[in-house]
Amino acid sequence: MTIISLVVAAMSALLSLPLSRRMVKRITTLASATHQLSTGSYDIRVDETASDELGQLAHDFNSMAQTLKSNQAMRRRWVADISHELRTPLAILRGEIEAVQDGIRTLSDQTLDTLHGEVMRLERLVGDLYELSLSDIGAMQYRKTNINLSNVLLQSVEAHRTQFAEKSLSMQTRNIPKNLPVLGDAERLRQLFYNLLKNTLHYTDEGGQLQITANIRKNTIQLDFMDSSPAVPDESMGKLFDRFYRVERSRSREHGGAGLGLALCKNIVEAHNGSIETRPAPLGGLWIAITLPLNGRKP
Repeated sequence: MTIISLVVAAMSALLSLPLSRRMVKRITTLASATHQLSTGSYDIRVDETASDELGQLAHDFNSMAQTLKSNQAMRRRWVADISHELRTPLAILRGEIEAVQDGIRTLSDQTLDTLHGEVMRLERLVGDLYELSLSDIGAMQYRKTNINLSNVLLQSVEAHRTQFAEKSLSMQTRNIPKNLPVLGDAERLRQLFYNLLKNTLHYTDEGGQLQITANIRKNTIQLDFMDSSPAVPDESMGKLFDRFYRVERSRSREHGGAGLGLALCKNIVEAHNGSIETRPAPLGGLWIAITLPLNGRKP
């Protein structure tokens, strides 16, 4: 009996030795890859073909490495985009000031207006960056109370009617209920509507229109902002909420801001447990659909 036990033990040891070596090798590989990842080598990947627990761990490791690589690329692009946006107004300011210093231009009202315009552009850019950064880190303050969303929306619309008229743009509100009870921050929601209205002002062709409608669906309210041409290409539709993204040609820097307004809109809507989407508008332009929960309930 003793001999049989020894034989079985010996066979078990012989069989388990290759498995142990393989297991140790895979763990060592994962440990080495983790060390390389911690030093910034985000291109490192490990074999994840096995279907056991270590295979799942390898899959999770590769996913984490890809996420870190993507985040690093986003940070680099973020810094490059900020630098690019700041460079243009600063270059104009420097050129104008040096022209005055060299006597090429006089310090006229027109020159002061140009300088003031570029300073205001810088202020808006820095303000948008600050708001977006606060939102990203969860530091943007929301003072939510029971509010009537209709009042906030209609007040925002009325505040922009003069600007729309100056650009020969018509603005219509349809099917807006008198009472839309929402748990939200009135100032942040006003900021949301401000950015959406500015988006139409900046990019819609003169003589165009904006239609704003509302539809109640169970416990949610959907607000639709639909403007006229120019249209947004299908390949750009899903990128409009990306920071600094602009559709070239019709929706470029010359028409508007730095491409941060819609990114901030998305953050504000999501902070109110809502969703925001873009679609082609029947009027020929952009359709922005916002869904928010009524009475603070999640949709």
